[in-house]
Amino acid sequence: MSWCTIESDPGVFTELVEKFGASGCEFAELYSLDDAELAQLQPVFGLIFLFKWTGEKDDRPCCDEVPGLFFAKQVVSNACATQAILGCLL
Repeated sequence: MSWCTIESDPGVFTELVEKFGASGCEFAELYSLDDAELAQLQPVFGLIFLFKWTGEKDDRPCCDEVPGLFFAKQVVSNACATQAILGCLL
């Protein structure tokens, strides 16, 4: 099973959440995590980090011992953008 790929573009993300019925939300690109850069975008409800997928199996343990951290392992192809967007909205 696979989902439709969503382009990793803040404008596409913003339009999608508006179609979900969310209002007053906007996604923007960040080029730095400096306090000054984040302060310009307040309020910030979530960050989405993009990484190139390599397809290699990673046997490292994942987040089992981090108190207060929730990790949702993706089990459906191409669902990463949708999961990230929903994580920001929730």
